Amino acid sequence: MRLGIDSYSVREQGWDAFQIIDYAATLNLDNVHFSERGNFASLDRSYLTKLRDYAAERGLTIEVGMGSFERFAQSFKPELGSGEQQLSDMLDAAVVVGSPVVRCFLGMEVDRHGSVPLSQHIDEAVRTLRAVASKAKDCGVKVAVENHGGVDLLARELREIVETVGFDAVGVCLDTGNPAYGGEDPVVSASLLAPYVVTSHFRDTRVWCVPQGAMVQWSPLGWGNVDLEKILGTLEMQHRDIPIDLEIITGRPPKLLAYFDDASVFWNIYPTMLAKDFAHFVRLAETGKPGPIEQVTLDWSNQGDDTTRQRFREQQLAHFQASVQYARKTLGLGGRR
Repeated sequence: MRLGIDSYSVREQGWDAFQIIDYAATLNLDNVHFSERGNFASLDRSYLTKLRDYAAERGLTIEVGMGSFERFAQSFKPELGSGEQQLSDMLDAAVVVGSPVVRCFLGMEVDRHGSVPLSQHIDEAVRTLRAVASKAKDCGVKVAVENHGGVDLLARELREIVETVGFDAVGVCLDTGNPAYGGEDPVVSASLLAPYVVTSHFRDTRVWCVPQGAMVQWSPLGWGNVDLEKILGTLEMQHRDIPIDLEIITGRPPKLLAYFDDASVFWNIYPTMLAKDFAHFVRLAETGKPGPIEQVTLDWSNQGDDTTRQRFREQQLAHFQASVQYARKTLGLGGRR
């Protein structure tokens, strides 16, 4: 399977799209997944054509993406237009650069317990996706909805959205890191979503037991206890040439899932999770090495002195490159080595 980089893996480096392509080329990767609209200096055809040609000269393909398309989500950016307008703009961009997908997402975990009910979020997501389905089919590009934000949609919920709108227009960007932050074993997520996966954000997570429930922390590949080989085997059974795009997010503190604590909000956030799905996650936690990863750690606001921030940036590259090596040597990924 082809091996790629998700641009979010190098988000602290301050690189533009061409520099990210150069970095991918130095590692002999196969694909660059620009998961955010902000990665592009412009959506003008001339700029995108130049970017496409620059990648092709270096033996790389391109995928494009954007953020939330759902207008009730807290992370939605109305200044870029309606959800359907933003998707339409990115479908046009995808055609220019030759991307088979437009990655996007509904929202974040916080949207599951805000003022707008989850059912309304889902209804609006379906409406928006249906509004662009015809254009997506005409373009020959799949709208790839991610299980995002630790996590906005459990696998069964995302699968239902895709089946409601139709796989001829909408597929899945499978993120193997987000499910564990919502108490879902990524192996379960992959199994449920595999028939609809058209691209990926691939990463590992350390999950371990604590008295209140479990702790979860994203890690470089091979440092966690998610069964990555089983996930890849599940995807390979679908016989699709999807890239495995590494999205390595490290240097963040672990998150507590207090599902054994009666005062916890966990079951208010995920009230419909099936017991048989949750049981897989409990078993996963039981296999984890207790304790957080030893690393330079910043909170999501990236507050820290200049020295710590520089060490964080250096660690980001070191963890990504270690993950590339693991993906190749242990998982057998990558067309160019």
